[in-house]
Amino acid sequence: VAVAGEAPKASLPAWFQLVLLVCFSLHQVFSQAMFVSQMAFFASVSDPRVGGTYMTLLNTVANLASKWPATLSLLLVDLVALPGVDGFYVLTAMCTLVGGAWYVAFRDRAA
Repeated sequence: VAVAGEAPKASLPAWFQLVLLVCFSLHQVFSQAMFVSQMAFFASVSDPRVGGTYMTLLNTVANLASKWPATLSLLLVDLVALPGVDGFYVLTAMCTLVGGAWYVAFRDRAA
């Protein structure tokens, strides 16, 4: 708790804050690189006559496609909650099982 006249005390060690800063910075670099490559792809498949409009449509669909899993996850957390067990842990276990089954089912297919 901060008291008037006293210097605030750091709650996290400096090395941990540095690790967070590096991780966040790397995430931002790769996120921006992914965005630029996605826009370059959209530009390459767009018709030059309506390029801006089509690129906007493709970007909108891509943004919507990247947001619905988070919304669905938040909805499912309450639905799968068991008595005495946080829904987060139940959903994490379910997703891990589905991901493992998906991997086993499709690991032999060539990319």
